Amino acid sequence: MKTKQCVLLALLAAAVLLGAALWAVTRSNAKAEQAASAAAEGSIPLSSFAAEDLEQIEYTFNGETYTLQYSGGSWQLAQDPAYHLDESACNTMRTALMALNAKRSLTPQAGEDYGLDSPQLTVTATAAGQSTTLTFGAENPVTGDLYVQKAGDDAIYTVSGNKAACFQLDKAGLFGSFCPTGLTASAITQVAYTLADGTSVTLNAVSEPTESADSTDADSASSSAYETVWRLASDPAASLAQDKVQSLLSALCTYATAQTTDADLSACGFDAPVFTAVVTSEDGSTVQLAYACGTDGWYLQVEGDTSVYTVDTSTVQALLLTENDLKTQE
Repeated sequence: MKTKQCVLLALLAAAVLLGAALWAVTRSNAKAEQAASAAAEGSIPLSSFAAEDLEQIEYTFNGETYTLQYSGGSWQLAQDPAYHLDESACNTMRTALMALNAKRSLTPQAGEDYGLDSPQLTVTATAAGQSTTLTFGAENPVTGDLYVQKAGDDAIYTVSGNKAACFQLDKAGLFGSFCPTGLTASAITQVAYTLADGTSVTLNAVSEPTESADSTDADSASSSAYETVWRLASDPAASLAQDKVQSLLSALCTYATAQTTDADLSACGFDAPVFTAVVTSEDGSTVQLAYACGTDGWYLQVEGDTSVYTVDTSTVQALLLTENDLKTQE
């Protein structure tokens, strides 16, 4: 018995030692991978600051300059403060500049401009009152790295080719998709809308009892559950295709794909909108909106918002329904 116990203890000790050795090897490999990754990214500091110290990022891409101001954890485009920015894209830019390192430092050679005379990108980060300007030039055809020059520094640096990718965004690329109406489908209680031909439709959300198949008349009143059913104000008894109603509600909450803050309303078709509506939510709030067909697509405008938003064709198609379209076909 003692012999068996000794054998078991020996096996247990061996297992513990093996586990410890495996952990040590795994940790060592992880550290080696981290070191290799850091070496690949470079070790010569070009830009460094704490996230909370950032004030703005200004970059010039394809001849256009964009100034992204950062305050209180949110971003604003200085050239167009009403523009809805993609916060994630802006945060990626901030992260890229917080600890940007170069791989190599080169002494400029006579006759070589390294693509800096016509740079593909110029970025200025301002943090804690200090500004750092970086000019990104040509790509090294052998390594794929980019040549970079820091303002006030005569040296030429190289950085990984992917370091500039997050800044290669025009204004449309900076747009952060969102729902301009601010509506939530499950909270909508009424939709009153008018189509281009003047046809008006009003839909109301009604709470109705739904009884189980085996319930009796005697206990139906006490055993009934309730569900929300949509009805026409003009014909409450009509049976509606609830899936079409749900598609209409979802369309009212669809995210926009683009934003124009200085749009020509006539060119966007708002002189003759194809769909206008007043939407009421369960808290009593209302939203007035209009959809129109313009020269370049379909657009949405919400009362109180001067911007015009681009929406998909499928979104508008889900809205253009008459009362007959909504009724179930028997």
